[in-house]
Amino acid sequence: MSVFTPEHRQTLDRDGAVLLRGAITPDWVAQLRQGVERNIREPGPLFRRLSEPDQPGAFMTDMWTRSRIPEFAAFIEESPIAEIAAAALGRRQVRLLQDTWFAKRAGTTERTPWHHDTVIFGPFLSIWIALDPMARDAALAFVRGSHRWGRTFMPPSYFETESGAQSLREVERYYRDYHHRTQGAHTETRFEPTPDIEANRAAHDIIAWDMEPGDGILFHALALHGAPGNPSTADARRFVTRWVDGSAVLAPHGESTVRVLRAQGLDVPFGIGEAIRGNLFPLLPR
Repeated sequence: MSVFTPEHRQTLDRDGAVLLRGAITPDWVAQLRQGVERNIREPGPLFRRLSEPDQPGAFMTDMWTRSRIPEFAAFIEESPIAEIAAAALGRRQVRLLQDTWFAKRAGTTERTPWHHDTVIFGPFLSIWIALDPMARDAALAFVRGSHRWGRTFMPPSYFETESGAQSLREVERYYRDYHHRTQGAHTETRFEPTPDIEANRAAHDIIAWDMEPGDGILFHALALHGAPGNPSTADARRFVTRWVDGSAVLAPHGESTVRVLRAQGLDVPFGIGEAIRGNLFPLLPR
């Protein structure tokens, strides 16, 4: 029986995110944990510390590291993760857009600000796997149905008007450090400033779940999402894969990410408005 069921599809379409209990087995969880710790010891050129040095704990990430981290490569090639993504996108095969992970050490206060993922235009899903137990109030949360708003957001400083930028400076830093902020995106009239969800939580239907290792969340890129810090005494690690189908294309503000990848010698044979392709973005399952 597939992990991704018709009931999951209904929930995903309605809410923008769906919980997959037991998406991967304990053996895969153990491998991914080993991979994250190996990656922290052996950081790649895209490694980022997303928390400030003077803050407690540490919020870290790296991306496109499966060529150096064998645990990640094995998981992507051999686990059911690609089959889950293909079922969710309604395709026989889908392209892996990115492998990444996030780790918040115990006591980390830095939160993941509310945002959505806009570097791709077209069908674009993420699968977020918990590698450690997480209480609902510390896990990734979503504004239910926000993927259906027909709106795309960017931090306020992408726009000529700086209104709200001061109150959302954590969003600015997150996009700068993780999404490789580009200049001039305000000329894309489809974008709006990111709303300050955290300051007005009661006005939104926010969903999140208690999670155990191996549970997954599958979500639309345009579902607004964010997460608090990690107030527990244990680490909070998660492995994330992002997936697209053949109709997805690179958004204009994705050009800076492409430049970063090419500067590392990676093959990215497409540009703005072109379909995702190339060996870095394989078709899976094979």
